[in-house]
Amino acid sequence: MGPKAAFWRPPDSDYWVASWSSVLFAGDVFEAIPFVTSPTAIYISEEQDPAQHFVGEIEFGYGLLISPTCDMYGSVDPEEMSHPFRVLVPVLPVSEVVEHTRKGEESENLLRMRDALHAYMYLPSLSDHFPESVACLYRPTVVAESFLADPPRRVAQMGAEARRHLKVKLAAYWARAKVSHVQLPLAERDEGEARSSVDPPSRYDRPNAFRP
Repeated sequence: MGPKAAFWRPPDSDYWVASWSSVLFAGDVFEAIPFVTSPTAIYISEEQDPAQHFVGEIEFGYGLLISPTCDMYGSVDPEEMSHPFRVLVPVLPVSEVVEHTRKGEESENLLRMRDALHAYMYLPSLSDHFPESVACLYRPTVVAESFLADPPRRVAQMGAEARRHLKVKLAAYWARAKVSHVQLPLAERDEGEARSSVDPPSRYDRPNAFRP
């Protein structure tokens, strides 16, 4: 039986794998994503940090793709895109969130061990890219699919267990729904057919971009 606890996360070794697919998957990590455009002005109190949500400025940084895999394509053919919009959330070092939010400071160990804060998803360090971090699920941005390929910006992909955990986290944050990992399939439909045998595996990747 798999984990049934309300709060659980995969071991660090299950998160990052070298890019392997010809198409994009939810959980892919990209560099140099713009998070600079805000719909309204943001006023930040200099007297105290916010309770839970990091509200400081984020310009360009790493982004985690949260668009559902099955919604981006009509099939595993990379040319059969359903639409050109891709939703990403910013990746911030845990230290930044802990320093600038009261809840982060109070729950640092809970965040690291059990990934128990709904607004964030814990991410272990990614070699040569970022230290242990969190994906800020409440701060999505939309970019065009072509932006992720020109120039190639994908630096790693999530392992299957971590991708399943991402779905659990998104359900908990956006729907406030408690979903057990064992209720979800480990792999996407026809996932194996998307495996690429060339380097780079897709137009989103540079040659030899990341090796765990």
